[in-house]
Amino acid sequence: MRKTLFFNMSLLLFGLVVLSAGPSWAHQSDAFEGMGVVSPRTEKLAPNFSLETPDGRTLGLDNFKGKVVLLNFWATWCAPCKAELPSMQRLYEALRPEGVEVVAISIDRNKKKRIKEYIKEYNLTFPVLLDPGQEVRKGYYIMGLPTSYLIGADGKLKGFISGAREWDSVASKKLFSKLIH
Repeated sequence: MRKTLFFNMSLLLFGLVVLSAGPSWAHQSDAFEGMGVVSPRTEKLAPNFSLETPDGRTLGLDNFKGKVVLLNFWATWCAPCKAELPSMQRLYEALRPEGVEVVAISIDRNKKKRIKEYIKEYNLTFPVLLDPGQEVRKGYYIMGLPTSYLIGADGKLKGFISGAREWDSVASKKLFSKLIH
């Protein structure tokens, strides 16, 4: 009986310690939850970066100051990544006039030609950047693909999403409406 009580109390104490420490990311309700967004407990500035486009221009997060940014990490070998590209393009076309930017970062190594083919095949007009050394991927702690970060017009991380989404869905538009306003 005493051992059981001690074990239960220890388990309860351990649980309380874990809960009080809590992760630095937690689910948020409403529009964020509808898209499966994990939001930070404390908003921090998104890590800045500077990367090359397939046509040789250099762009960084600073180029999108004052805009809501969907920052998507993907690769040409990732089937779910390819599946979400058309809906990302439609989202970009619909919400760019309202201050939303889509920026896709490819983590492919030495695939510039293949990425150019994807841009043409999917008629992508949003910026596609190359991270062949995967330094930006590491800075954003990307573990799986696709992973997308939502960055507010204030430059702060609003949340992240793991896995493919229908970016032009009603839930997505509700999410971006909340971020814009």
